[in-house]
Amino acid sequence: MSNTQDKAICIIGAGAWGGTLAWLLGEHKSKISLWSHDKIKGDEIIQSRKLKTPCELTLSDAVHVHNDLACALEDAELILMACDSQSMREMMEKIKIILDKDNLKTPVVSVAKGLERGSLLRMSEVLRQAAKDSNYPVCALSGPNLAFEIASGKPAAAVLACDDLEVARGLQKALSCPTFRVYSSDDLVGVELGGTIKNIIAIAAGISDGLNLGINAKSALLTRGLAEMVRLSKAMGAKSSTLWGLSGMGDLFATCQSPLSRNYNIGLQLAAGKSVDEAVSIVKATAEGVETTYAVCELSKNMGIELPIAEQVQATMKGNVTAKETIMSLMARPLSVE
Repeated sequence: MSNTQDKAICIIGAGAWGGTLAWLLGEHKSKISLWSHDKIKGDEIIQSRKLKTPCELTLSDAVHVHNDLACALEDAELILMACDSQSMREMMEKIKIILDKDNLKTPVVSVAKGLERGSLLRMSEVLRQAAKDSNYPVCALSGPNLAFEIASGKPAAAVLACDDLEVARGLQKALSCPTFRVYSSDDLVGVELGGTIKNIIAIAAGISDGLNLGINAKSALLTRGLAEMVRLSKAMGAKSSTLWGLSGMGDLFATCQSPLSRNYNIGLQLAAGKSVDEAVSIVKATAEGVETTYAVCELSKNMGIELPIAEQVQATMKGNVTAKETIMSLMARPLSVE
């Protein structure tokens, strides 16, 4: 067993974020495993030692790339789930079968930002259900973490949340690097929902910029969007203060103003008159905000909570209104007290 600052870490998913984390941690830690579900892609990485997304990166010798899940998980003391939110359950079920052979209780950290469509569960809830009776410590890592900037060596910060704060404090040391500062939190609900709902607001921000509506309109949109994030999160048991932090306001600002953001780019394409399917095809990467919008709108409806921005983004994606009509509908809402 290694010390808390240098755990053997297994990263599930070799996409832009999973690959970036493997590269980042591999520069400063001694044992990193990266698993790719795509065998062809995995073989290419094994042979070249290079990642192609979000930019070309050369992996250090500390990173061991695998196509075999059991090999990737061997001796893992910490698992980072970097698969997309809709495949999280299936992956955790496979991992549980492998880990339970040795009765290991390895901490599992979701780094995805979304809700499972259908169940409307947060990723930590999905992981717990998939793990069933196992006592895996379940955490979430979130924050303003644009993969391309981190892969370019620029500094960033994130927050690691767990219901057990001592677990979060221990693991934050394992994930912290000179250019990546990790804070700890015991508000798992708030950290997950902040990173989830902001993706919807990012789509709306892309629509606003795509229509060239200006800074005033966008500032109002982000402010009211943050209010929606707080409203739903508090109703689900989160602390409002969490939403003012890295996983809420911090992630919101980063995602809503950067052309590096997939969800922001979905909004730009919607503003240009593209359908949501066309927008996803053009962006060519998983934009969690698309599935999240449908899930959050269903959740808010079930809870009787009004989320005007999320509802209008959903209407645009369904093709019920144009992007311009979405903005005008928000402007035409009844006047109220802030």
